[in-house]
Amino acid sequence: MSSFAALSYSAATLAAPVQGKASARLTHVFATLQTGQPDNKPEDNAACRKQVSAPGSRYLGVTVTTQYSIDAQTMLMTATSSLPSPQATKPIQLSIKLSPLGIAGQYAFGAFRPPALPNNYVLFSIGLDFKGAKSSVLVLNEGKDYNCLVTSDPTPFNGGVSEKLGAEQK
Repeated sequence: MSSFAALSYSAATLAAPVQGKASARLTHVFATLQTGQPDNKPEDNAACRKQVSAPGSRYLGVTVTTQYSIDAQTMLMTATSSLPSPQATKPIQLSIKLSPLGIAGQYAFGAFRPPALPNNYVLFSIGLDFKGAKSSVLVLNEGKDYNCLVTSDPTPFNGGVSEKLGAEQK
């Protein structure tokens, strides 16, 4: 009987949602086309680096902390990312509620034009093993051919997130 109780207990343990917290520093900047693909023009990349380092749009170097709850059995998941306000004159922490994106091979979340950052997308992803957390902020540029992606990921165009960016920008 005790082995049955142990078996039931371990099954219940496996079914519990994984709750965690991950921090990622935004250290890479990329100009992106409206399709979500990289913009390979050096001048656009330089303009993005300058833009996301400016006092009114400071994202480069900030740390994004995301709290998540993921139930791999039911696929119910929630995530909230916190980051400092990009306005250097307003030292407040912003909380952005993220929605699951349904990208294969990872747990990915995003908020597209959230109320706290209406000209941005906020993204978070973590591996199926709950390792390799990545955070990104896409700064939308009205009237320009490119947007600016600030991310903790040195190769952001290798996964499904860039496809999602292209789909959402259209």
